[in-house]
Amino acid sequence: MRKVLVCSAACTALAMFLTAGAARAARGAEVARTVYFSASDASGALVTDLTASDLAVKEGGKDRAIATVERATGPIHVSLLVDDGGTGGFQGPVAQFLNALMGKAQFAIRAFNPQPSRLTDFTDDFNVLKTALDGIGPRGKIASTGEQMLDAIGQAVKDLQQRKAARAAIVVLTVAGEVAQSNQADGTLDTLRKSGASLTVVHLAGLQLGQVLGDGPKRSGGTIQQIGGGVVPGPVLGKIADTLVNQYALTYTLPDGVKPNEKFALTTTRKGVTLLAPTRLPDK
Repeated sequence: MRKVLVCSAACTALAMFLTAGAARAARGAEVARTVYFSASDASGALVTDLTASDLAVKEGGKDRAIATVERATGPIHVSLLVDDGGTGGFQGPVAQFLNALMGKAQFAIRAFNPQPSRLTDFTDDFNVLKTALDGIGPRGKIASTGEQMLDAIGQAVKDLQQRKAARAAIVVLTVAGEVAQSNQADGTLDTLRKSGASLTVVHLAGLQLGQVLGDGPKRSGGTIQQIGGGVVPGPVLGKIADTLVNQYALTYTLPDGVKPNEKFALTTTRKGVTLLAPTRLPDK
């Protein structure tokens, strides 16, 4: 009888140990998610001193605990899509944009001729980028119709995913916009969401943006900038570059057993501060 009691006690202790171990494993499975965002004040100046106490996160409509908020320091991958109708009007501002981010980012550039043509894969090599800039100079009139835009965005997303770029941006400069069926647009928006890349659109005044160029920036944490005359003022791309450089990296956690939800909302208690953050997130 004594041996049986000893065995039973040992088995009970073992069961308690295994149960505690399983609980620790479950706690260890807590999901942490990181989101990149930026902030500006009422004058448009970037705000660079936000802390976790200034912010609140909701995912899927539920409050989530913020773990850390810090200045983003990881490398930026920027895919530039230049749809200028062959004028070369974007060449100078793109050069300024590259200079502003040099040493902080790698760039891929495509020009529409009218099909999107890859001028360079992701690189920070000055000479390679200089050659790519030559490819977006004046090229004669090119019939841009917007029919190739979604394919170009889809390819840019694919390139970013292949590089596993955590901090990624797609910047579209267009005089033609997009032409697409709604199902294609829906698919492109979902692909963009899954990549985690932001979409920023610089477009000609009066241009009717389609579903992806119109909704994609808000969903992904990018912006829409309107220009006149087919020429991008230097400050427009300069501000976009500053916004990327001065991003925050916010990490928050999900309770044990809660699956990630694509709907995301970031708010601040700071008066007069506007946040530029995605409203849709990747699945993981």
